Amino acid sequence: MANGGHICCERCTYNRLTPGSCDIFGIETNQFVLCRAFRYPGQSHTEARNKFPMLKDLKPGVVYRIENLAGLAADPEPLYKVQ
Repeated sequence: MANGGHICCERCTYNRLTPGSCDIFGIETNQFVLCRAFRYPGQSHTEARNKFPMLKDLKPGVVYRIENLAGLAADPEPLYKVQ
């Protein structure tokens, strides 16, 4: 993947309606953002959480910044929160 192999919004199914923009939050997608709704096209939310356990730790309504290095991606930093 573009950010050292870690999941990111750029590869998410919710980046397909308008590529470059999140269908849920309306923010710009790239290799440095991630939220708990992440899933690959055709993948269920349960399948995504089983494959990527860190998604279970992310809070709903929050978009996180993740670092380019896989070791730092485990410590996401909140960027946006939907009120």
